[in-house]
Amino acid sequence: MGKPHYSEKQNKKASGTKLRDLKKAQEFAVYEPPNADKLKVARVFVNFGIESGVELDGQLIRVANRRQFPTVAGDLVYTDGKVVEGIKPRGKTLARFADEGGVRLIASNLDQVVLVISASTPPLHEGFVDRYLVYCRIMEIPLAIFLNKMDEPEEGIVERMKPFQDAGVDVYLMSATLDRGLKAARKRLERGITVLSGLSGVGKSTLINAMLGEDIPVQEVSAATKRGRHTTTAAEAYKLGDTLLIDTPGIKKFGFIGIAPTEIIKGFPEFAEYATECKYEDCLHLNERGCAVRAAVEEGRIDERRFGSYQDLVLGVMEDQKPR
Repeated sequence: MGKPHYSEKQNKKASGTKLRDLKKAQEFAVYEPPNADKLKVARVFVNFGIESGVELDGQLIRVANRRQFPTVAGDLVYTDGKVVEGIKPRGKTLARFADEGGVRLIASNLDQVVLVISASTPPLHEGFVDRYLVYCRIMEIPLAIFLNKMDEPEEGIVERMKPFQDAGVDVYLMSATLDRGLKAARKRLERGITVLSGLSGVGKSTLINAMLGEDIPVQEVSAATKRGRHTTTAAEAYKLGDTLLIDTPGIKKFGFIGIAPTEIIKGFPEFAEYATECKYEDCLHLNERGCAVRAAVEEGRIDERRFGSYQDLVLGVMEDQKPR
């Protein structure tokens, strides 16, 4: 007790704009204050910037943030009920490479990630889903897909889910407006702390309201900001039975951080049985001779679209890692 998990210098380095190491991103701002045994531990529901909305002793309150301890939804923090004095070590996190550089932590201490996509508009981009699958497999976080807006599905959209199901992803067909699939979805969400992610307009907030009803538990914390529940501007947690559901702002792209080209294949588990047959042990399945994965694609045993996406991701990571 009384020692920081990571020094101020390490924390500063972890927040640098050149950071690509996800593990260091998780460690950012983690700190055990000297008087930790005299403080209480609270769960962060939302970060307002200068304040955090936290649950303490069963009540939702606002506490001041210290600049050196930026919080995210899901964090467990040390507090005296007025100020955040430190952050406990984080469990599994959802994070992405920010457009302005550096790492953007989205939510922490997760048990699963649910990616919400639309059966109509905005249209499905499989490569976007592939990125989440790669990330979650590397971080060992279970991933599920909620295919929303099934009241007006695009032709062939269900068939386009099959490669993801073959890769071991659970896919739920649902419509918030028709109350379709919500019971199964809620049962899935009760497995533990869940973060909902996806593009803007896929209906995340509508799904949350449909499953939780109008009396969303965090509304007392949100009321002072006058933010509507239907326009999410920061990751925000809601109580769901004995666990939490974390809603996140819609994003345009999911940029990788701290991932090596050789790790990309973890998001394509259906390649594994063929990869062991490649001529070279370090085969990246691009243009190498004797590549059994490429042979399986040519023979129709691996989905051609998935293979193309895999190659795009590998080449993209290699390009990002070139010396500047």
